[in-house]
Amino acid sequence: MRYMDNKEPKSAQFFRYYNGAQKRLYAYLLMMVHNHSDAEDLLQETASALWEQYEQFDPGRNFAAWAIGIARNKAIDFLRQKRTTRPMFSDSFYEKMSTLAEEESQNVDRRLLALRTCIKQLSADNQRLLRLRFEEGIPIKKLSQNSPYSPQALYKKISRIYSSLYNCIHRILLHGEQA
Repeated sequence: MRYMDNKEPKSAQFFRYYNGAQKRLYAYLLMMVHNHSDAEDLLQETASALWEQYEQFDPGRNFAAWAIGIARNKAIDFLRQKRTTRPMFSDSFYEKMSTLAEEESQNVDRRLLALRTCIKQLSADNQRLLRLRFEEGIPIKKLSQNSPYSPQALYKKISRIYSSLYNCIHRILLHGEQA
């Protein structure tokens, strides 16, 4: 987690943190309310509340965890308001789901860190292949035109890379190994 740079404007700091957490917030809210439109509305309300309360955010903490706490309150308030028009689960169910979602959110951070660690262990060629395919979105067929590999060979190569990354991530998460 990067600490706030006093030279960086407050709005830039906020949006950097928010952009990093937005997908997780949306997934969390969708899990809570079971409706895309409601989750999108709650995401907007959450973003507004996060901005209003941003002065209270401690940069030494995890922004996503702080944001999910605020999103949880928004979602639970929403569900309580809709209880009469839309039968929902009990409050305790949503509290338990919220706790699980927060824990899973923390696991996502660990998995991403493990993935980054494992990618660094790949050869430069394999890192480049992943970057071209997934960051730049170049189709396999086009990649094969500029390489000595056929499309089928590239699919197999990427499959082996996936397998290697999966095993590395699993090893790090299971055994706490530093790769």
